[in-house]
Amino acid sequence: MHTKHIRVLHVIARFNVGGTARYLSTLLPRLQSEKVEVLLAVGHPQNGEVEDSALGTLTFKRIEELGRRIRPIRDLKSYFALRKIVNEFQPDIIHSHTFKAGLLSRSMFIKIPKIHTFHGHLMTDPEFSKSQIKIITWVERILAKLTEKLIVTGNRVATDLLSLGIGEMKQYISIPGAIINTPMPSKSDARSRLEIGNTFVVLWLARMAPVKQPRLFVEVARLCPDLTFVMCGDGNELEAIRVGAPSNLKITGMVDPVDYLAAADIFVSTSANDGIPYSILEAQAAGLPVVAVASGAISEIITDGVNGFLTTSRAEEIAERIGRLNKGETLRASFAAAARANSESLSLNPQLEQIHEQVYLDIIGK
Repeated sequence: MHTKHIRVLHVIARFNVGGTARYLSTLLPRLQSEKVEVLLAVGHPQNGEVEDSALGTLTFKRIEELGRRIRPIRDLKSYFALRKIVNEFQPDIIHSHTFKAGLLSRSMFIKIPKIHTFHGHLMTDPEFSKSQIKIITWVERILAKLTEKLIVTGNRVATDLLSLGIGEMKQYISIPGAIINTPMPSKSDARSRLEIGNTFVVLWLARMAPVKQPRLFVEVARLCPDLTFVMCGDGNELEAIRVGAPSNLKITGMVDPVDYLAAADIFVSTSANDGIPYSILEAQAAGLPVVAVASGAISEIITDGVNGFLTTSRAEEIAERIGRLNKGETLRASFAAAARANSESLSLNPQLEQIHEQVYLDIIGK
């Protein structure tokens, strides 16, 4: 059995507010122990994104040129900056998150074992053309051959990637995120602070990027003019969405979601691709029924007709499910109870760090 202190370098292109940052800010402090030492190498947010303040609680090294967008000269500088961090930290394992970080870190120091986590995938992201997705898929196939383990945040993500020839079944392991249930204010207190009156509130919380389909939510709001819709999030589509938004839609930008979760009646996810989103886990913790486009691994936490509704990306279908919940107080109460029960089963999941630690030990012990 391997007993020495294991150094693990985690690498991510940027630490913008969102599910991936939440996953890491929950995992890394709990991984740091007598057995494991962790360091995060991180770039900068881009395109109007806000950096998660939780980064300040982690031990990290900044890579100044690193970001999400492909920029060959900056990416080459980032590659050498990352190599310098590897030389200084001397990790036993390099663990990457997101495509750019995975590309840079898995193409260096072949003798250092690599792990990569897919927090969803890019293969259906509308930001990329079909030719770009073909290139990304080809690159991921090659990188998978250089990777000891491929971690996913939901089994469906692994199924999608395997169908594209990325990696082998034996490489994959699903480790959903864990959430910390924070104290929630009462609905009346939250609505008072947010100046929201006695109305039915539909909440959306995500990065405003094409893959999250924020414009679909705007379209749904137009179909339900008597309800109040709230969008929380940042991203490169934020300002464009503000223009021409219907009067029943409030767009907040990036905010602390606690009051909005407490004030809402239901939560909507329009994402076209996802692992298991933190936003939905937090909505369930707040006891909110969820209406979600059935994409990625979302069906692993939303059971249609039990704790929420799963839909297609048709605005009319989403609006119909929202209307059903608006009129059905008993249905909302039933969904809310089931949502809370699911959240409690995942809350502070002790397996999050334990499984990661065991993966590291198994790799080092080979």
